[in-house]
Formats: sequence, structure tokens, C-alpha cells
Amino acid sequence: MATTWHQDVRNRNREEFILAGQHTLIENNFTNVALKEICERANLSKVTFYKCFNSLDELIFAVQQKILGEITAYIETHAASRSSGLESVGGYLDAWIDFLDSQPDYLKYIGFFDHTYRDHYPNEELQATYREQVSDGAVGRLLYNYMEQGVRDGSIRPDLDLNESSLYIIEMIISLMQRLAFRGKLLQEEHGVNVREIAKTSKAFVLHYLQK
Repeated sequence: MATTWHQDVRNRNREEFILAGQHTLIENNFTNVALKEICERANLSKVTFYKCFNSLDELIFAVQQKILGEITAYIETHAASRSSGLESVGGYLDAWIDFLDSQPDYLKYIGFFDHTYRDHYPNEELQATYREQVSDGAVGRLLYNYMEQGVRDGSIRPDLDLNESSLYIIEMIISLMQRLAFRGKLLQEEHGVNVREIAKTSKAFVLHYLQK
């Protein structure tokens, strides 16, 4: 009983640190963020932090994994299968556009994360844990399934390498969504084009590329 209680407390503290870390890191653009700031925001001590995480890097990775999980859940919930594979891909892309509207900070976080760890991982343990989650690729797998559906029903061209094409599309989407989350307001001011319209144009390009 005591062990369960202590574990529950540790889990609650861990979640508090993850939320505090997420907001603090985004607000400070991942730069000059001290552990003290995160602890103060979580209203917990450094001693408690080190009972939950071994390092600040481990917290950053935990936030990234949380965000990727929530993005996956959102896309899976909002991108229902439609009458053809091509239409299903269209719905999938619409879900990403809606996510950009509702949670731009999540996309900013993964942008900061990608930049911070652009050519290395802090240690082998974090690398292995993160790669395991990324290789699972539920969001990419959903897109692959819709494309496969389209090849079967004749709405998507059959000459595609589905693994390669689905990876290309998902990487393109994430890159575009990150840029629009960061610079959408300025792009709109400088070019007079609504962010959502830019995203919809990218959707049209993808569908045109896939269409049989």
C-alpha cells in the first residue's frame, strides 16, 4: 500500500514538472532555462525533481513524448476514414490544419526540440527511448493506411512507394506546420496570405501528387 502511495505521489509530481517544463521552455525559446525556474513554476523542490528525472534533458524528452502522444491522439480522433483513400488523406491533412489553429505552441515545442537536438542525443538511454516512440510512428502509419486504402480503391496512383511517400508527406507537414506556428503572423503581414490558406494550398499539392 505504501509503495503504491509513494508511486502515485511521484507520478503526480512528474506530471507537474512536465507541464511546468513545457510552458517554461516554450516561453523562453529553450534558451537559458534554469531548473530553478521549472521547479518554482511546478511549486516543487529540486530534490523532488531529481526523484522524478535524472536531468533537464530527460524532462525535455518527456515533454516531447507527451506532445507527440497528444498530437497522435488528436489526428487519430479527427481524421476519420472516408469513402475513398484520397478523401481520407484529405481529412488527415485537415486534422493537421485544425491542430495548427488550436495548439500552435505544441508545434513550436517540437520545432525547438528538433533544433536543440538536431545532430545529437544527450545519451544512449534517451536516444533509445525516443527512437522507440518515433519508430512506432502512429501518425505516419495512419497516413500510410489511408494511402494504401486509396491504392486499393483506385483513387491514389499505384506506382508509389507507400513507405517513402508517406514519410515524405509527414515530414513535409510537420516542417510546414512548425514554420506556420512560428512565423504565421509575420507571413500574413508580409504577404497578405492567411496562414490557413497556405496550409490548404499545401494540402492541394499533396492530393494532386497522390491522385491517380
